[in-house]
Amino acid sequence: MVKRQIIIVEGDVIHSERLKRNLEVENYNVDVVYNGIDAIMTLKRKWVDLIISSITLQGTMNGIQLLQEIKKHKDFSNIPVIIQTSKVNLEQNVYDIGATLFVAKPYDINDFIKKIKELLPD
Repeated sequence: MVKRQIIIVEGDVIHSERLKRNLEVENYNVDVVYNGIDAIMTLKRKWVDLIISSITLQGTMNGIQLLQEIKKHKDFSNIPVIIQTSKVNLEQNVYDIGATLFVAKPYDINDFIKKIKELLPD
């Protein structure tokens, strides 16, 4: 079985590393980047099955801007994107832009992994 490739785009280093470890235990290949520019560069360089992005990122691009860039690019627009944030008032906005799933922080990691498995079935 081929491992699915996930990229985490998260401004919080501790949260991203914790999420990465949890996903690797579930047999996913995981890359972590901390800003939108690095996320776009990674997407241009390698195939990704799922993007998990926070709204708050390091650098000048936030998660909403990253989502807009992903959805504009023909090579990336079909990749599922999960947006995770504590800013629950942004839920409709991210769905309108094209997010596959909105997850409010904090969340239960087991529920989150279950949702990922639903998006990336074996």
